Amino acid sequence: MQQDVKPEKVVLAVAKATEAKFTRGDWLALAYETGCADRVREHPRLLRSLDWNDEDYSGHVLDMVEGILRPSGRTVGDGSYRIATRAIDAANFAAAERMLGLPEWLAQCEPVLFSDIYGSQVADVGVGELQAAAKELGLADVDEHAARIRRGIRDDPAQAIGSAKELVETVLKAVLGLHGNGPETKKDIPYLLKEANIALGLDPAGVKASESGAVQRRKALGALTNLVNSIAELRNAGFGTGHGLSQRPTLDVATARLAVSAAVTAATFYIETHAAEHEHRPDRRLS
Repeated sequence: MQQDVKPEKVVLAVAKATEAKFTRGDWLALAYETGCADRVREHPRLLRSLDWNDEDYSGHVLDMVEGILRPSGRTVGDGSYRIATRAIDAANFAAAERMLGLPEWLAQCEPVLFSDIYGSQVADVGVGELQAAAKELGLADVDEHAARIRRGIRDDPAQAIGSAKELVETVLKAVLGLHGNGPETKKDIPYLLKEANIALGLDPAGVKASESGAVQRRKALGALTNLVNSIAELRNAGFGTGHGLSQRPTLDVATARLAVSAAVTAATFYIETHAAEHEHRPDRRLS
């Protein structure tokens, strides 16, 4: 979320997505996660309007979202909220953003609001395509890394770099079937990339070496590999989270975005390539 976005825009965006996507269970899950369970359950019309598809539902959604995102408001008799402060509660917004898949939904359904809230910080890193590919193969951990990348790309580049490295490691280990925390899983990025390329027939001696465009593909893959390796090097040099440094060097947003884009592209490529290799099997999930 951009730092100078108007709170009213945030409330409106979350309300629109919530109205379009939330079930009764979703409302209760968000309520418990944000400490607003009593507020949601005791609202005189919100859940009733949802259940009966009443015309006044959208207004009650707006009331409730504003109460959750700006919780300093006080409840009055009709369930609406009068807000004493203009600040958005960051933790409550993060919970709603995650549950709604807010950036992706806004980009598709409300592009103007997307631009108002996120600018270009999400649209150009390809996180949505990555999550779609990972979901198809049942790779649940990717969602967590993608959410951290999305939040950190502008506000916390070090977090974005650290999460980007973890994302690539997660995907490559899944492709190679490395699970758990045993010594066999403690491999660095260059090793994982090399082994994944061999497993998928992408190395020079692989089964795809004679296919049309193989030479050009290897060149492109080599360039991508160098970028991905640089992410691990940036993180190891202290520019990304993961080493507990007390005085972390500062990385500019542009470089962080380049590194994150490379990580997302690589992760998506390996997930989709693995899917293509295994599409003839009844179970296409990563194992």
